Amino acid sequence: MWDGDQDEGDATIVQGSIGTALDLAVAAWLDAKGGRSGSAKTLRAYHDTLQRFRQWLHTHHADLDSPPQALGLLAQRWAGLDQPAPATYNQRLAILSSFYRYAIRHGLLTTTNPIDQVERRTVDSYGGAVPLDRDRLRVLLQAIDRTTLAGQRDYALLVVALQTGRRLGELAGMRLGDLQVRGSTITVTWQRTKGGKTMRDRLVSTTTTAVTAWLQAMQAAVPGPFSGRSPVWCSLAINNRTLGHPLTTRAISDICRLRLGTGKVHTLRHTFARAMEETGAKVSEIQARLGHTSLAVTGRYLQALRGDDNQHAAAVLRLLGVEEVAGEE
Repeated sequence: MWDGDQDEGDATIVQGSIGTALDLAVAAWLDAKGGRSGSAKTLRAYHDTLQRFRQWLHTHHADLDSPPQALGLLAQRWAGLDQPAPATYNQRLAILSSFYRYAIRHGLLTTTNPIDQVERRTVDSYGGAVPLDRDRLRVLLQAIDRTTLAGQRDYALLVVALQTGRRLGELAGMRLGDLQVRGSTITVTWQRTKGGKTMRDRLVSTTTTAVTAWLQAMQAAVPGPFSGRSPVWCSLAINNRTLGHPLTTRAISDICRLRLGTGKVHTLRHTFARAMEETGAKVSEIQARLGHTSLAVTGRYLQALRGDDNQHAAAVLRLLGVEEVAGEE
């Protein structure tokens, strides 16, 4: 039984109301998914998606065990409700398909997977992947006032993100117990990254210095006690009584927006990957640091990041006789 960072709400999701064979299949599937990902957010997404689909089926006098041909058509229609983005449409279908694969494999349903007959929509996976401008990033980081507690925290957080390329949820999940100090270096263990992987990053001296300064300041300013489960990045708000509580993903997005002008924390991951490539890292090294499943995925990702960079543009214009015209005095 999954017992990760599970709270009472998560337990309710898994247990549910097991009154029929279908209810049992849903509960077993959610339990298996929770154990695999360990992410309460992922479990909630799986639960809510299947629940909404099932409720919609009921309005059409159907259920999860209706004839597969009809279910496939219904799933196609439901996944397209409210004109979702192609990625959202495909994700809805992927969650439904996951349920049917599990239920069929374990003999909980005797049917074929109805989602197999539904065509997926074309997705430009990395169409919005744009790294930050390096010169502007440098100026913005230097502008952070590190004489303040918030400045120390925000600077250390952003530098860790830029060195490691970790995702928003992984940054928010950092705990003191994930940090191993050896001499003047800190190694971060990411207990559960996307896909359930455990990864590690040894922080370079610049990052270690920033993190150490923040942790010392935090432990002096925030009431303890501290333990291995204490957050690395905590709230400094006193008025709403969240002082010392872990920063939420939204709070980290707000910090990114305040300090760097964008609330898209994933932009830091894009910036990390592009910088790795420009410093001469092999695609296999970048793949390993990002935790991608294949070189092909990383290759497409890097290609998207440099999508606006045509190194041959000037040579093409020269070849075609287009010359730069000097301005008149």
